[in-house]
This record gives sequence, C-alpha cells and structure tokens, in this order.
Amino acid sequence: MELGELWKKLDSDKLSKPVLGAVHIQKKSKHPVQKLKNAYLWTTGFSLAFLIGFVVLFFLFDETIVKAGLVFMIVSYIFFFAANFSMYRKVNVVLPIDQSLKQALEHTYRFITDNIRFQERVALFIYPLAAASGFLMGGSAGSGNVEKMLEVKEVILIMIITSIVLTPIGFYLTRWMYKVSYGKCLIELKALIDEMERPE
Repeated sequence: MELGELWKKLDSDKLSKPVLGAVHIQKKSKHPVQKLKNAYLWTTGFSLAFLIGFVVLFFLFDETIVKAGLVFMIVSYIFFFAANFSMYRKVNVVLPIDQSLKQALEHTYRFITDNIRFQERVALFIYPLAAASGFLMGGSAGSGNVEKMLEVKEVILIMIITSIVLTPIGFYLTRWMYKVSYGKCLIELKALIDEMERPE
C-alpha cells in the first residue's frame, strides 16, 4: 500500500503535521487508536463514579460485616480506576510514519486486548464477593441486624447460591460492556493492520 493512501485511511485531515518521523493524532480524530484512548477515559470516569458511590455507602451502614464488604468493593474499584487510567495514559497516539507504523499499531492492538482479558479474569474473582456484599447490604437495610440474620443457615445458603448465580451473569455482562466500549474500535484497528499486511 502506498504511504499516501495509508494516511488517508488514518483520517489524515484530523492528524497534526508530522514531526521528526511521527504524527500526533488529535483528540477529535476518528482514528481507532484515538477512539480506544477515549474509551479508556470514559471507563476511568465510570470506575471513579462507582468508587465514590461505594465510599458514600460505607458511611451509610454501621454493621462491621457490611462495612468489610464495602471496603472490598472500594479496593476493587480503586484497582479498576488505576488500571483504566494507566491504560488511558499508555495508549500512544503519537505514531511513526515509517515502516514501524504497522508494529506500533500491532503493539497497541495486543496491549489493549491483553488488558481487557486481564481485567475480565480479575473481575471473575471479584464477582462472588461483590454479590455477597450486595446481599449483606440488602439484608442490613431490610432487617437492621445482618449478623443475627446470618445465624440462620438457610440465609447463608441463599447468599452462596446468589453469588454462584450472579457470577456468570456479571462476567458475561462485563464482557458485553467491554465489547460495546472497545469492540468496534478494535475491529477497525485490526482491519487497518490487516490491510497494511497486504502486498502492494
């Protein structure tokens, strides 16, 4: 593929002028790398919003076991906030214009897909405890004494079953959300890489 044709596909009207063998993608560009970076910014914002929500809930409940569950959720969302913000900073929108362009795009594609898989796996371990934390919050709000409620074996059994049922649901819901947030952009990026591999 001719270099000129390639840059047309990179939405060159919204790219800044090349400097020292590189080009900087502007924030309003429709280039898939920029859209992926923007997606991480949105995900970081959602993580922060949930983190703030759980911090507020922490001060609304008095029972120790409920607070322990909320601390777990707060720590989990601190992790997701840090992970997404780190990815936002690491997605490079300064791309080379020489033969290493394809390698840079491939690296970005692998880097993001690996990160998504990593977050999915981490979340899979979080879901059971998150479901249990939600169960405890509901029990505390309903009965006012969740520790006494947990003295009933049937209640503990229901909590375990709830966690088992909600874990796969949460996993597939998260996978769907990642697909909505990043899937289309990753497909566009992969198509661009595949086109660069075709012989001229």
